[in-house]
Amino acid sequence: MELYNHTRAQFAGQNVDLTALKVMLVGAGYTFAATETAMTAATAAEVSGNGWAAGGPTIANVTGSVVNTNEGQIDGDDISVTASGGDIGPASGLVVYDSISGKPLFYDTFASAQTAGDGTPFNITWDSTAGIYTVEAPA
Repeated sequence: MELYNHTRAQFAGQNVDLTALKVMLVGAGYTFAATETAMTAATAAEVSGNGWAAGGPTIANVTGSVVNTNEGQIDGDDISVTASGGDIGPASGLVVYDSISGKPLFYDTFASAQTAGDGTPFNITWDSTAGIYTVEAPA
């Protein structure tokens, strides 16, 4: 999972609404740029339809927690959307963003393009140890 340059500042300034975090799927046309501050490029490469709504689903039960004296973690429920009427994808990655501010926060690329066939779920499973993202305090 990669951070956009402004992500830490957004969290430190309490400018992120944890109840408004969404996951947008992006196709091969999206190139991660850490300097992005808006969803313009991600929206242009968005993958949606057949059950996966434009803008993506909201991540339920997002929490911020202290892992230890040097780490904090953001985690939420895994996502599963069943394809209906056709395939979801192919998607090459995802962007987690704050749907209120419209700012991208995290980007992750898939090892290979992912597709869920009609009637099967498109699943996003957060890391069981790191959650959506674990941030370590600088030394």
